[in-house]
Amino acid sequence: MFIYLVRHGEAVPEKDDPARPLSEEGRAEVEATAGQLLAEGAKVAEIWHSGKLRAKQTAEIIANVLKVARVIEKKGLKPNDDPRPIADLLREADQPILIAGHLPFIPNLAGLLQPELRVKELRSGGLVKLSLRKVS
Repeated sequence: MFIYLVRHGEAVPEKDDPARPLSEEGRAEVEATAGQLLAEGAKVAEIWHSGKLRAKQTAEIIANVLKVARVIEKKGLKPNDDPRPIADLLREADQPILIAGHLPFIPNLAGLLQPELRVKELRSGGLVKLSLRKVS
């Protein structure tokens, strides 16, 4: 089963809008990532996001392109949250999940799930695809 980790697209600066929605460039980055997922035939049952506007918008863009009905705001996905509880949920998942999130959370989560990847940075709109086996 695959787990997809996507960093939100570029957001507008906080001084311009404290809610930090996606910029036009950020929307284009996420649309390109969604197109890449669609082209490779990615199947996603749910998309989780942190609730921050830029992550929510990222999740919604990808959900629209991939025709994913379940977009869920999930606790524990903020930039500096401990990724261990989410890693445990993903190890138990029985369906493909995509997380739209932030730095440093996304690289930290990837490192827990597949340490050999050594993800340290991820560009805006960037994607990490992980293959997980369900824990019995």
